[in-house]
Amino acid sequence: MDPDSPIFPITLLDSVGSTNDEALAAGRAGAPHGWAVAARTQTAGRGRRGHVWESPRGNLYLSVVLRPQVEPSRLPGLAAACGLGVADVLRSAQLKWPNDLLAEGRKLAGILVEASRDNTGATFAVCGLGVNVERAPRELGAICLAELGDARSFSALAEALRPGIVTRVDAWAAADGRRPLDGIRDDYLSRLCWLGEKVRVLAADDGAELAHGTFETVDSWGRAVVGGVAYAAEQASLRPA
Repeated sequence: MDPDSPIFPITLLDSVGSTNDEALAAGRAGAPHGWAVAARTQTAGRGRRGHVWESPRGNLYLSVVLRPQVEPSRLPGLAAACGLGVADVLRSAQLKWPNDLLAEGRKLAGILVEASRDNTGATFAVCGLGVNVERAPRELGAICLAELGDARSFSALAEALRPGIVTRVDAWAAADGRRPLDGIRDDYLSRLCWLGEKVRVLAADDGAELAHGTFETVDSWGRAVVGGVAYAAEQASLRPA
């Protein structure tokens, strides 16, 4: 975060329906860049494409209002910038295209970025983050920070993640370029799992296998390139072969 910017205390809640819903409401009412809310549990958490996000007590659910001043063509890169900010704080984590974080090959955290407009018509976004701190859903093959020896408290972790995300987003927004990953692509690739390995490409809507091949790169538009074919995050997800 800009050292000259005011520090807004994170709103800390015990339980909430969805921290993203809280942050979206705050953003629509004019909450500034960097405003954040964190909860110990959610009763209506959600992931990408409307999937239910399990939100047991003992983990961290954090949402941050973001107002990057970028061209609309660059906005699809916001999730990657947020992912790098989280990875800067969770040093044991690798990025999984397009929006999860893994540790030891298992899911540690997930990110959901949602855009909206405030009451003046200005565009803003919310970065929602769920981190497995003390518990991890075994049926999903997940892992938690406690298993990795990271004993940071709920509030300390939230206070570290908020500036981590905002700092990365600010640097991304200030970079030259018009494509989504301009200014962060090399760093993003350096933290990405499965590059150069065989993967399966699964359809985003029904999980059907679309292709399998070598995960070659993520291009400047944020698309995963597998077997010479580029896939957008809205189309597909990847799994190890």
